Amino acid sequence: MKRQLTILLLALPAVVQVAAAQTRSVSGRVTDAANGQGLPGVTVLAKGTSTGATTDADGAYSINVPTGTTTLQFSYVGYQTIDRPIGSAGTLSVALSADTRQLDEVVVSGLASTVKRSNLANSVATISAKELTGITRPVTVDAALNGKLAGANISQNSGAPGGGLSVQLRGISTISGSSQPLYIIDGVYVNNEQIGNGAGSPAFSGASATTSRTTQDQTVNRLADLNPNDIESIEVLKGPSAAAIYGTRGNAGVIIIRTKRGKAGQTRVSITQDIGIARAWRLLGKEDWSEEKIRRVFSGQTAEDEVALWRTQTQAGNVYDYEEEIFGNTGVLSNTTLSVSGGSENTKFYVSGSTNNESGIVKHTGFQRNSIRANVDQRIGKLVDLSLNTNYINSNNQRGFTGNDNNGISYTYNLAATPSYHELHRLPDGTFPDARRTPDNPLAIVERAKNDETTNRFIVGLNAAFHIIERETSSLRFTVLGGTDFANTRNFLHLPSDLQSQRDLPNPGASRLTNTNAFFTNLQGALVYDWRLLDGNLMLTSQAGTVRLTRKFNQNFSQGVGLLPGQSSTNAGTIITQNSFESEQADVGVFAQQEINWRDRIVVTGGIRFDKTNTAGDKDKWFPFPKASIAVNVANFDFWTLDVVNVVKPRFAYGQTAGVPPYSAIFSPLSTIGAGTRLGLLQQVTIGNRDVEPERATELEAGLDLGFLENRITFEGTVYKKKVFDILRPYTLAPGTGVQQVAGIGDLSQTVGAYPVGDLENRGIELGLGITPVRSDNLTWTATTQFWLNRSKVTRSVIPVNTVGLGFGNTFGRNLWAEGESPSRWFGTPADPNGVLGLTGYEDAQPRFQMSLLNTMTVFKGFELSFLFHWKNKGYISNLSRELKDEGGTTEDWSEPSGQVDAQGNPIPRGVARQSATAREFIQDGSYVRLREASLYYTIPVAVRTKLFSTYVSNIRLGVSGYNLITWTDYVGYDPESSNFGNVANAATVDVGSFPNTRRMFFHVAVEF
Repeated sequence: MKRQLTILLLALPAVVQVAAAQTRSVSGRVTDAANGQGLPGVTVLAKGTSTGATTDADGAYSINVPTGTTTLQFSYVGYQTIDRPIGSAGTLSVALSADTRQLDEVVVSGLASTVKRSNLANSVATISAKELTGITRPVTVDAALNGKLAGANISQNSGAPGGGLSVQLRGISTISGSSQPLYIIDGVYVNNEQIGNGAGSPAFSGASATTSRTTQDQTVNRLADLNPNDIESIEVLKGPSAAAIYGTRGNAGVIIIRTKRGKAGQTRVSITQDIGIARAWRLLGKEDWSEEKIRRVFSGQTAEDEVALWRTQTQAGNVYDYEEEIFGNTGVLSNTTLSVSGGSENTKFYVSGSTNNESGIVKHTGFQRNSIRANVDQRIGKLVDLSLNTNYINSNNQRGFTGNDNNGISYTYNLAATPSYHELHRLPDGTFPDARRTPDNPLAIVERAKNDETTNRFIVGLNAAFHIIERETSSLRFTVLGGTDFANTRNFLHLPSDLQSQRDLPNPGASRLTNTNAFFTNLQGALVYDWRLLDGNLMLTSQAGTVRLTRKFNQNFSQGVGLLPGQSSTNAGTIITQNSFESEQADVGVFAQQEINWRDRIVVTGGIRFDKTNTAGDKDKWFPFPKASIAVNVANFDFWTLDVVNVVKPRFAYGQTAGVPPYSAIFSPLSTIGAGTRLGLLQQVTIGNRDVEPERATELEAGLDLGFLENRITFEGTVYKKKVFDILRPYTLAPGTGVQQVAGIGDLSQTVGAYPVGDLENRGIELGLGITPVRSDNLTWTATTQFWLNRSKVTRSVIPVNTVGLGFGNTFGRNLWAEGESPSRWFGTPADPNGVLGLTGYEDAQPRFQMSLLNTMTVFKGFELSFLFHWKNKGYISNLSRELKDEGGTTEDWSEPSGQVDAQGNPIPRGVARQSATAREFIQDGSYVRLREASLYYTIPVAVRTKLFSTYVSNIRLGVSGYNLITWTDYVGYDPESSNFGNVANAATVDVGSFPNTRRMFFHVAVEF
């Protein structure tokens, strides 16, 4: 034994020498070709082996290369992968260039698999973290998509802090309820519902029925809870051909959000600070008054009283611009994010905390968000990979009161009818004077009325992959993905009893407290088998699995009216109204998909999903959703010898999806009735549909992708036809049936009953052109241009022509459901006997087309200039904001001649003439060209940074940026993107006293350690 040990010890140095001779060390640094900064997390691979390394926070790496390896491969998300020969040197440094086309990135191809973009058969848009937040700080995540996503029509429900946007992909997918895409964050199906708080109920603005989930509350979408700085990338599946694998949830498209994750290597600490201001992009202005004008606006003794007041106030210099006082303030914006990431090969982590505080341009309005995120990836041995994603958000909104209003609470309603010589300011005793010509004093509403919201939200997801088989030519894994999204939202509305609008009511003073709990869950299991045939030339990926989705919704409100002075509790009201609503939805699906890839030349995919849902009449019925696609990479074939053209890929795809019926559509409502001393139930005059089925959509998509000069020029063109069958909506029945309608609106705006009324078709074109005109050491310039359009048409209708959308009648325009017409086209006065329903047909609310131009220039490896222009051509808006000001005599051009005369031959001012005009006056062109985003950043050079901070700081970036900086438009409202009904599928372009949109400007500091 001793002899054997001695021999082993003597031989050990030789063994070590031989092992050392079989590898050699290569080190270096990987930098960004545009600015010379080190790139952390770059994968360095000894090509032909499994040996690899990752760069540290400054871009440095070191790798032991096996003998015989001649090439190192450097790859990083968002940059072009390059190979470099090692040679005989022990040092190798490289610079990576940004890959605007990103053909090597992977995108979703199924529920449990991905595919390289170069092999993709669908038009799937990808928005990187740099595109999302690298230019400026967006209001919300969905606002950051505006102008960057071909095929999207994005409108802003309100300019109030915290957003409130509508995202419509490839046209109209339904005309009943919301048409928002499905959002998935790190595998968690999340809630993005816009839930009203009752601000439109009769006790408050009175803009709609006694609802809590009203369509006019200017609500916040829950995507505002997400911190944009946490996002790594966003993928958008625009239509059924790409989203078919999501079944009953995919009719309106799917937006997949991936958040940042840790990378093996040195721990990185990043701090970003944004400080900015917000100002109203445009105010409508006012016109001064005169005796003549006063007598045109008012009459009789009222006119004489107003003239006397005008003389007194004018002589005293007490003439005010109340619009400027309310909307002319400067909002202060502050965003801070601290993140820590890193880990080892087996354990990786990303932890971030952020705080966001934005004050609005109206006093006592604002948005605050505090967020904590922790993403952990753990590899257990060689068989199990775990990923845990957790996010807690606390957000607060103070929305104020704007928009449509029948009670005089809205600032915009009151301002429209408030002459500039009226005195509304706070009196020495602290009270406010009564408004003379409006239901309430808008300055008092700003100071004393409350419309506040607080949300606490938890998003948790777990993804586990079990590697069952790992062979050279095949592998089998079982993946489990589960997640929950729980949000508790508390809305509080309060109008003190001594407000002017309250004092004359039978029960003055109102408070409303609404509590909403939304709980979403998803659980998915899938087997994925990858196998390689024909010496690896044929790659097959098979997957099959099941998924279960649930949605639990619980909302209750307590409203008290008749409050004593100083009271705000709903329980203190002399009349207390309470109501609650609960719903529970469950969808179950099974899916299977097969992908065939022959040498990255021909890629074919086929799959099917079956779903059942408890919102359908038959909850046990399975609905099939097939998909198929093919992509041919012509330039990868051996016969292709044209080097200047490196990508030629025709592609075709087909798929089906569905939209689940509204909850409770199958139910016929009952009401309580007293029978002596007992309670009973009475059938109402609305009925449900016990046979209701999901709306179904099919889409055929064809496209062509081209790349020239190693993708310095790229082109992507797509055409599609999307058909939606058996559109659901309520409609009125003939009186002889014994019921009034087959659907109604319950107390919480839940659709009762929904019946198929016909089919709808969307056709569209999406084009994208990417160019890198200059790529040199001192200047890199990239430009991306996108163009898109959509046309909608009702192709079948089984009911008479009737109104869809939520317009305000023939005088101001309405949308109609009529075969052969677009459901978003405007119709109105004057009468046209040959028109639909005897009305004149006007233009469409959908844009004729949209274009965007994004330019990024890096100069001298330190300065980076970016700007995004967005052009919306046409897209007509029903603008009632100017009508309100005309009625109140406050329009900026009210007294200008209209070219018309009255019966006595006197000129009629514009402000008078417009009030008796037809719908042509109110259906206005919403075209604009907007400098949506612009920025200039400077990265501190390495030499300067090292001299100041040694090696403790790895990067410092300073910048200035702006959002909505300049807009060119002829639209006369606050903003051509405003929408009172943006959260309703087919009513997104009505402007009634909206909250003005803002211009935002920032100063940025980002430091990495």
